[in-house]
Amino acid sequence: MKREGNFPVVRVSGSWQTMGRSLGRQCGSVAKSMLKEAQSEMKGRGITWDQATGNASDYLPYAQEYDPVYIEFMKGYAKGSGLTFEDLFTLVCRGERGFCTDVAVNGDATSDGSVYSAHTEDWTSGDQKHVVLIRGKPDKGPSFIVMSLAGLEMITGLTSAGISFSGNSLYQNDMRTGVPKMCIARRLLSAGKIGDALKAAAPANRASSYNNNICHSSGEMYCVEGSATDFALLYPHEGYLVHTNHYLDPRMIKFETIFSDPAGKSLEEGSGSVVRYHRALGIVRRNLGSVTIQTLKEILSDHVNSTSSICCHENPASPKNERYKTIYAVISDLTRLEMHVCLGNPCKGKWKVFSIRQV
Repeated sequence: MKREGNFPVVRVSGSWQTMGRSLGRQCGSVAKSMLKEAQSEMKGRGITWDQATGNASDYLPYAQEYDPVYIEFMKGYAKGSGLTFEDLFTLVCRGERGFCTDVAVNGDATSDGSVYSAHTEDWTSGDQKHVVLIRGKPDKGPSFIVMSLAGLEMITGLTSAGISFSGNSLYQNDMRTGVPKMCIARRLLSAGKIGDALKAAAPANRASSYNNNICHSSGEMYCVEGSATDFALLYPHEGYLVHTNHYLDPRMIKFETIFSDPAGKSLEEGSGSVVRYHRALGIVRRNLGSVTIQTLKEILSDHVNSTSSICCHENPASPKNERYKTIYAVISDLTRLEMHVCLGNPCKGKWKVFSIRQV
């Protein structure tokens, strides 16, 4: 694993199993750190790791049916890292409470007709040290750049097919045993066209769902706002889409839990998502027709309602395992097939540009 600027970067090529083995060799120490922290987190919740791996095994047949290639990738990663496949699959299946913001704009909203997709990855602060950028060149399918945790959990990607994806966590009341939502990214990276990406984003037997933001260099942009048992498609309005961590489509409101508490409905958990959504929406609307990468960097650096702002900072009053921050920010330029990435908070971090053409 090399560093380009302050970024840990891994280059891989070949079959997905070969790439998995190479990533395991190069990122194994990072995965071991993730595993140690996950085991500690489960222990704090009163769950033994044996119980966690046992629960995860129920999801494996669904993941195998949905994407056997990703299973082979993880088996290759296990061989390269020295970790067990069971531990790695449990990492992929574990629950999470990320808080992210996405903004997508096409030529109707930008100053020069460019298409951009912007994302903040808000996660537990300890996971910033697990961030790895992968430059991948599979022997079949598009080349890609993808932000990941330890090269295992792929989160925000851009491909040579002109497709980008990112996800916002959604909190739904119909979760079940099925395809883990973290498994979807590999299929998105392999999509040859935008319709294939949409098809992959909502498998019938999914356990739960992100809001999957999928964009194409043509300017096509969609949010696949899902739960375990239903989904809605959100379309751009005047050339933009904005999403945070609560449902927007009326048909999906019945699955919403971020506004719930034991006594009934409450804004306590969801207020940050509401503010981030309207803050990003307002800035985009004020700049319609003149949005640039700099506009998007300003949105991603916004501190209104800090610490629960778009540029999220740790709240020292929160329990240690619930101290979230922006661990990286991304702006995918689908017109030029470049990814602008900032490790850590975009308000003070340095941006670096990675090109698909250099994969």
